[in-house]
Amino acid sequence: MCQEELGRCDCPKFLSGDDCGSKRKVSELTVYRRTSFKEKYRPWPCLNNCSSRGKCTWGDCVCDPGNFGSDCSISLDPATRKPAVLAGQGYSPRKKRPLVYVYDIPHKYSSWHNYGLVDRALTWVFWERLAGSGALTADGEEADWFFLPIKLRTTTDGYELNEAIEYVRQHWPWYDRYQGHRHFVIHTGDTGRGEVPESTRDLTANMTWLHHWGLTQDWPIAGFRRAHRPGKDVVIPIYFGGNQGPSYVPTSGLHPRAPRLKRENELLFAGRICGDSSEPDPKKDWPHCKTNASSGYSQGVRQLVHYHHHMRPGYKIVTKDPLYQVDLLNYKWCLSPSGGGHGHRQALAAVVGCLPLVISDDVMQPFEPEMDWSQFSIRVAHADIPGLHEVLGGVGEAKYQRMQDAARCAAQHMIFSTMSGSFMQEDGRACRGFRTMSGSFMQEDGRWDAFEFILEILRMQQTYADLDPAKYAETDEQYRNFVNCGEVDMSAFGAKERAAAAARYPQPLAIPGLPNDTVITWEHLYAENGKGLSRLLAGAGLFPRSEANTSLPLCSFSKWDLEPLRCLRRGWRQRAWSIRQAAVTAPGGAACNEAESVASCARLWP
Repeated sequence: MCQEELGRCDCPKFLSGDDCGSKRKVSELTVYRRTSFKEKYRPWPCLNNCSSRGKCTWGDCVCDPGNFGSDCSISLDPATRKPAVLAGQGYSPRKKRPLVYVYDIPHKYSSWHNYGLVDRALTWVFWERLAGSGALTADGEEADWFFLPIKLRTTTDGYELNEAIEYVRQHWPWYDRYQGHRHFVIHTGDTGRGEVPESTRDLTANMTWLHHWGLTQDWPIAGFRRAHRPGKDVVIPIYFGGNQGPSYVPTSGLHPRAPRLKRENELLFAGRICGDSSEPDPKKDWPHCKTNASSGYSQGVRQLVHYHHHMRPGYKIVTKDPLYQVDLLNYKWCLSPSGGGHGHRQALAAVVGCLPLVISDDVMQPFEPEMDWSQFSIRVAHADIPGLHEVLGGVGEAKYQRMQDAARCAAQHMIFSTMSGSFMQEDGRACRGFRTMSGSFMQEDGRWDAFEFILEILRMQQTYADLDPAKYAETDEQYRNFVNCGEVDMSAFGAKERAAAAARYPQPLAIPGLPNDTVITWEHLYAENGKGLSRLLAGAGLFPRSEANTSLPLCSFSKWDLEPLRCLRRGWRQRAWSIRQAAVTAPGGAACNEAESVASCARLWP
């Protein structure tokens, strides 16, 4: 495997030795959780399917001669000897900036950790998306930003980042030219940049970190170190893969066909409450837990909310909720605290239409302050937890509706919906029992999604280097248009979408077995421990057949859509087997699956 620009040759993952003539020891491969048996019968996919210019083996591309890069997308122009992306396949960078250069660092740091082998796959998902979107460039002189695609999940990964940076500095001029500015990494660990060693923090002081943890001050009681630097780093939402949200995002209440019932209950939380993982006992004194161990878990928020509000009418603060799927549709607010670092409930709540109640002092939320969270959520300080019922009770129906409408825009910003999926093929072949979080969840086309939002923020950082990110929208028209989903504000977008949904689907869905004129109520959905909702969803996938010819810009992973429109049916073929597999997307980038080249994929918007 030769990196022809640098003259570097590496052994593939499964081989070793000076001439790559020996099979790598099993002990060296188990770090990637692979065995020969698994690879033979359950092979992992490769980045962009190796661009049809190489062979996918052990989840890594072995490129055909003349091609290099982790997805084999780069080759040298015969005349100029300069790198080019998908030469001869019609690839052209998009006009919308920024353009991103990806360093082809040794693959042991990057693509060997493929998205079937890690529990949080956003680095790979984002990387694959660059080529499909047209944001990838092989010319560092025209690049706006530079991406180091290294796996950053644990503390020890920071040491490998140090090594990768030294490698980059030895072989390319841009890191030193910009002194680390205009360079970024993606960190998916619980505490983001605060998780890596001090040497890594010092070395990367000028780099931008895209991470999930927005803590801006040290929290010694929890052992959390300040991670986030507003205006330099970006808090990004998690990628909802196979381990987060597969049961709930597909039943989002924001979907046009979801029941249009008024939410009756007030506040919902289901999950771990005590830092010691014990079941909270209201008969005990504070903190209702078996011990006070790990009292800093969630910054103490979950324990405090349970202590003050667990018995309040209309409030459900529990560790387990067998009716959670229905409750997410019925409750007005969802408590969205941190956990042992970042949490994912903030994004999940917004995406399903249960407005986030954020209680995380000194913690920025995804795309905050670049996006105004007050339009679709409520923030309460730790000190005000005893009176949070008064805060929530003070939100009138008109204001709540405006916030619900704004959530229809914000939810699209929280999802990497463009990672895969328009109907480029109609062969009917489907993946084998795999749940995916790619495609659309509320019939959106993906133009306002999290991937595009990241690029918009990077553009603003480069264009307005010293501007407070909270002022981006008032300063730049293109950015303002994006953050408001093309309307004057988020709520205007949502109101328009809500009206369009009512016009497109004037007849509400019916539960099979009940008369078609039955008015669906919460009692129907909660019936038999939530089986009523399951029946409604089953009917949504099959009826009415008159809508079978409906087309969507992206395939859907929503259970509210007809089955022929779902990613599991049309144009969707995966090399995935397990429904618990972390987060696998189909090769081919945003708009098509398993094309010969992502250069042939349709770009759904300019």
